[in-house]
Amino acid sequence: MKSISMREFLLKKEKGSLFFIDIREHYQYERGTIQGAKNIPYHLLKETPENYLLKEEVYYLFCENGFQSSRLVAFLEKKGYQVIDLEGGYEAFLKYKNMIK
Repeated sequence: MKSISMREFLLKKEKGSLFFIDIREHYQYERGTIQGAKNIPYHLLKETPENYLLKEEVYYLFCENGFQSSRLVAFLEKKGYQVIDLEGGYEAFLKYKNMIK
């Protein structure tokens, strides 16, 4: 399973456009997310990834703490999708964001 630290991801994000997906439920997404993230809840991506993902694109997935996204990345990789887990999820983003202020 491929993964990347939040620091590495944010540096890549600054350099260009990336596809990144917040797989938390919509109410969690509405409370806060990483700017530019698209919200596609876990269950939708797991049940019908073909409705949301292209196999030739690379996607970065995150959840609240990294647990669900790592499981989903492993599942989607087996189906042939190019997905990368953001280690630590949204909680890691908040910690990193607060450290650099």
